[in-house]
Amino acid sequence: MMDKITFIIVTWNSSGTIDGCLKRLEKLKVEVWVVDNNSSDDTVSKVKEYPQVKLIKNKSNLGFATANNVVLKKVISEFVFLLNPDAQLVGAALAEMIKFMEKNKDVGILGPKLLNPDGSLQREMTPFPGLLDQILILLRLHRLPWFRNLVYPNYDYNKTQEAPHLMGSALLVRKEVFEKVGAFDENFFLWFEETDLEKRAKEAGFKIIYYPKAQVKHLRSTSIKKINPLKRQAIWNKSLRYYFKKHKSRLEQLILEPFIYISFLPALLLVVKEKIRLRT
Repeated sequence: MMDKITFIIVTWNSSGTIDGCLKRLEKLKVEVWVVDNNSSDDTVSKVKEYPQVKLIKNKSNLGFATANNVVLKKVISEFVFLLNPDAQLVGAALAEMIKFMEKNKDVGILGPKLLNPDGSLQREMTPFPGLLDQILILLRLHRLPWFRNLVYPNYDYNKTQEAPHLMGSALLVRKEVFEKVGAFDENFFLWFEETDLEKRAKEAGFKIIYYPKAQVKHLRSTSIKKINPLKRQAIWNKSLRYYFKKHKSRLEQLILEPFIYISFLPALLLVVKEKIRLRT
């Protein structure tokens, strides 16, 4: 399988999760690259415990898109598996996904069923970002029962199906996709880069398929949570603004803009709440 697939894992202060991720890959005969974005914890030393892993240490945090592209330039395998450091393959997930891709040549991107650590489902299928759902997210209203289904529709997660859009935590991508539509857009530092890639892939005629027979456990945003909420919101907003500039009308961009600024208010409340918690 070594010549068929290359795993790319981008790390940033991922010490708490990278060991579990790599242990699942250790027994598989696959090429694994870890690109570390200048972690300040012991992520790199943990990666070095796996001699079969090819490690690239960036001198600064280049972001997710650029870090992936460093390896994509070197890839010669038929498939690329983009895997988050807080994600772990379950059972024969990889073999099942490769088998499916080999039988379905029109599929460009395949996503497994994502599970929380307790085995519950993560709702990973969503429409491509639109004005209404992104406003709800910016205002944090998507967490309320009345609006949740507008952002995360009730798909049947037990059914193999063509997906509108998949979360980027664990994606098997045919190398042909990158050859036809290009690598990640490096204008995205973090967030929306896989969304942009999926949109370009669909427009080029590739199918994006959700495949529940393969499962991956996902701890979800463990590194991101270490970033100050205001800075985190600023990164999100910058990527969202660029995505709309690239894929949406000028009118939609203008309507979105005030909500981008308003989104800093709930982020500020999180900072205040955390400071109060630490004082008590």
